[in-house]
Amino acid sequence: MGKRDRQGPRPAYVTLRDLPGTRLMFWVVGECPYCAERHLHPAGNLRTADPGERLGEHTAPCDPTLTYELQLPPRPKKKSGKQARRKERREGKAPALDELSWDDE
Repeated sequence: MGKRDRQGPRPAYVTLRDLPGTRLMFWVVGECPYCAERHLHPAGNLRTADPGERLGEHTAPCDPTLTYELQLPPRPKKKSGKQARRKERREGKAPALDELSWDDE
């Protein structure tokens, strides 16, 4: 029919963990896009391997006919800082703290 029928690899967000007492690292899929379970994928040796090389398309352990793409989770958006608050006050969008009174509540 269209793009909806295509079965491409789904994104699977991962975190990097090491196995205590060893030099092994694993990419941990917190929630599989197909079965919602946790899966592990080897990422290499702690001292010599680059774990970023192991990201990408992998077969899902729950169903070998399906694939997903190991990806790092998206970074959260930055909160507006002090400069942004000052700019809003200058433009009149937000009242200054001095202008607020206890009677407004």
